[in-house]
Amino acid sequence: MDFDGYMAMLNPQMQMQVGSFYGRGGGGFGGGGGFGGGPYAYGGASASNPYANINPYRYSYMDSKESPGDRLLADLIRAQTQDYQTRFAPIENMLASSITRTGTTFLEGDLERTRGAVMGASQNVQGMANRSAERLGINSTQMDPNSTTSTLVGGLNETRMRDSDRRLQLLTGGLSGITQNVRNIG
Repeated sequence: MDFDGYMAMLNPQMQMQVGSFYGRGGGGFGGGGGFGGGPYAYGGASASNPYANINPYRYSYMDSKESPGDRLLADLIRAQTQDYQTRFAPIENMLASSITRTGTTFLEGDLERTRGAVMGASQNVQGMANRSAERLGINSTQMDPNSTTSTLVGGLNETRMRDSDRRLQLLTGGLSGITQNVRNIG
């Protein structure tokens, strides 16, 4: 059974899902000039697909003594290297250039966001206390300014420590586990 026969057996909603997965709006198989037409097809594929121009059958005519598998692997490695250089290397260069003697260039923005978050939370708590007091017919009381100050100092110190950790992670190449670190913040 070919793809079109398989698609004919599906209900219309499933046809749309399968067709969109394979890069087709619903009818026929192909799309992009290569087999499949989907995100990993060779042929006329999208700009975001680094493997678009790799034809897996390019060296199929060659004798095994001419190492067609090695040539195909070399094509694959070249495509991966080009993909890395266009998508990831610029970000790595930007992050590397953000390293300063004591931290990163992101510290000032982080400190401003921390100040804003702490002061906003303090105003929110004060507003809730005022509304609660008004409901009970009591004069509102002001929060202890020392609690806001100590929270702000703690937040700013934590922000500086995180920036120092970020600098160390950038220097040692340890950002690969960033998703695990984010999950463990807790």
